[in-house]
Amino acid sequence: MKTLPGISRTLRHSALAIGLGLGLAVGGTASAYETFMETDERVIFTTEGEYDFYFEMVEEAIAAEGLVINNVGYIANMLDRTGGQESGEGIYLNGQSVDFCSATYSRATMEADPHNMLFCPYIITVYELSEEPGTIYMGYTPVPEVGDKDSKESLRAVNELVERIIKEALAF
Repeated sequence: MKTLPGISRTLRHSALAIGLGLGLAVGGTASAYETFMETDERVIFTTEGEYDFYFEMVEEAIAAEGLVINNVGYIANMLDRTGGQESGEGIYLNGQSVDFCSATYSRATMEADPHNMLFCPYIITVYELSEEPGTIYMGYTPVPEVGDKDSKESLRAVNELVERIIKEALAF
């Protein structure tokens, strides 16, 4: 599914919300994705499609949660700029990260343990390998569920939020 020229971001956001609702209502999703790798250190999903589309779906899924993106990191571009100086030349066709935060989730984690500030912002990375054009990877580093019971529960909720955003973005 491609973004159509002339369609406003608000309209695309509404279409995403409707599409997500329809997908959930019929018990399925419009696109197939799979968990590529899941460890305590990283969770990566993969799907087939166009990079720009899926990156925009991440942005839309974050907005659908009522959250705002703080920063976009242009990781693949940085590697391309330094290609002559580093050995990473040609690794990615595309690769960006988005970081965002939630006042609600962050407050809960930091009220449980003020040192949980270390885990904010939350970051989702979307990338496409040069050797695998059309295969889109989307992942995050789960925050460790540390501290007392309240801290662990609040940090688990952050991981669930980030994974929900990714799965919503992959639903198309």
